[in-house]
Amino acid sequence: MNPVIAPGDRVLVTPYVRGYARKPYRATVIDWTPRGKLKVKADSAGRVIVVSSENVKKVAEKRVE
Repeated sequence: MNPVIAPGDRVLVTPYVRGYARKPYRATVIDWTPRGKLKVKADSAGRVIVVSSENVKKVAEKRVE
């Protein structure tokens, strides 16, 4: 597995609020922003969220069919 995060990859996002980790959630990467953050689509909420790349861990790569 390539360690670089690319659009279409599955990731685990751990949000932090005031320094405390909250419940992690799974998402699909949409794209990188010009400032180095990731646009992800959360599985549970189905909404697009911009998150710091430091709070993201790659789970699986995009399937090539």
